[in-house]
Amino acid sequence: MEKRSQRSERKHHKSFKVLNITLLLACLLALVFLSFMLVDKKIISLTNQKRTVNSQSKVTSTKKVEKTTNNSQPKTQETNWVKQENPVKVPILMYHAIHDMAPEEAGNANLIVSPSVFETHIKRLVDEGYYFLTPEETYKVLTDNVLPNGNNKIIWLTFDDSLWDFYDKAFPILKQYKTKATNNVITGTVGNSGNLTLDQMKEMKQSGMSFESHTVNHPDLEYSSQEKQIAELSDSDRYLDSNLAQDTIAVAYPAGRYSDTTLNLAANNYKLGVTTNEGVATAADGLLSLKRVRILPTTDADTLISTISQ
Repeated sequence: MEKRSQRSERKHHKSFKVLNITLLLACLLALVFLSFMLVDKKIISLTNQKRTVNSQSKVTSTKKVEKTTNNSQPKTQETNWVKQENPVKVPILMYHAIHDMAPEEAGNANLIVSPSVFETHIKRLVDEGYYFLTPEETYKVLTDNVLPNGNNKIIWLTFDDSLWDFYDKAFPILKQYKTKATNNVITGTVGNSGNLTLDQMKEMKQSGMSFESHTVNHPDLEYSSQEKQIAELSDSDRYLDSNLAQDTIAVAYPAGRYSDTTLNLAANNYKLGVTTNEGVATAADGLLSLKRVRILPTTDADTLISTISQ
């Protein structure tokens, strides 16, 4: 009887031990499963956070790109061209050299304006509210009889001979005051020590400067043969079109000399022609024989404004 009781007790203890082991294993499995779930949940949370950060980063990056792009676009103000009843007058200024004259240059004194005097001209024109025209705008003004934004204070700055100082002396001043000007190029001299280079012209074009024709070799067209005139007018036009990627529309006659034959030939290549005939230009002059106002070293700002206001 006692043996049976002992056996039963051992059997009971054994069952209890197995149960305990089973429960322990179950607890361990539960802990492992719970740990796995917690780790997985943390990974998912971190992943979502990373996606959120990346998404925000992309949005921020996009905004930055958009801001940069918007800032890089130049702000251009649209011009409203207003029709006029009376014929529009266009003062076309004629400059040549802009530098301080050396003693040995006395023979060309009337062609040389000092940078300081030149700056007084530009500053005064800007302060007076003048609109600086391009060749294309000048053509529009004269053919359509219109004014930019109804402003009757208009000016076209021209420089003859494509001299070195247009880049070194005049251009910095024009750029400082955010104005425009045209240089009439003797194409056969481009790249010479005393003249503009193609690279300089291309650079200045980016800041609103324009470059038109002054023939190839600066001959006296009035007394040149027809063949010579054709070559001088057409070759310079073709050179500028090709090298500056533009449509050249204006010519300045060397020394202002031309004939009826010259005007007829110029019409094959150009829309505008400027002379050295003194005065303010109008369409009545003829688009290919426009007057200009000669600027002398002694021309002060008051004299300039008085002359172009007539």
